[in-house]
Amino acid sequence: MTRLISPPAAIDVILGPGGAPESISGAFTGSIEPIARWKVETSWWDKPVVREYWKAVLNNTLLCELYHDTFRNEWFVERIYD
Repeated sequence: MTRLISPPAAIDVILGPGGAPESISGAFTGSIEPIARWKVETSWWDKPVVREYWKAVLNNTLLCELYHDTFRNEWFVERIYD
């Protein structure tokens, strides 16, 4: 089952040497292991959206989806997979 977090939960992210997230803190906390990455760019109309999404395993147990809003330079957890 999937749980969409609305509004997305703000988090702080520590990046590793290659630029991938290593750990997060805030609404969710712990080490993460990135699994997949993709980018979304759209001009949802007149307010451009540029996000870098990551699917990652949090604390070796919880699959989640987080994103980096590159316009605002902020990170969020948007989805949790059970």
